[in-house]
Amino acid sequence: MPKLHHRSQGPHRVHYAPQAWREVGRMPAEAFVALQEVLERLGDAATRAPEASGGLARHPVPQHGLELEYTWDERSRTLTLLALVRVPRGP
Repeated sequence: MPKLHHRSQGPHRVHYAPQAWREVGRMPAEAFVALQEVLERLGDAATRAPEASGGLARHPVPQHGLELEYTWDERSRTLTLLALVRVPRGP
């Protein structure tokens, strides 16, 4: 029987908390595509904030005036998007 090897990289799941999902429903399509791209990149340990595994982390998306609040569970390879915070866009 083949052995199963756990990889530290690769596919991951994204879970949307109800508060985050509510904000996703209000955003324009362009911002949603950008959000999906950011969530995909946050599955990579090099992109993810180190504090995400131990609690709340934040990731700015300045071109759309957003900041993501999320956590990461390495065991299940799940990113939980807790909230989308609207922030002022830069100049």
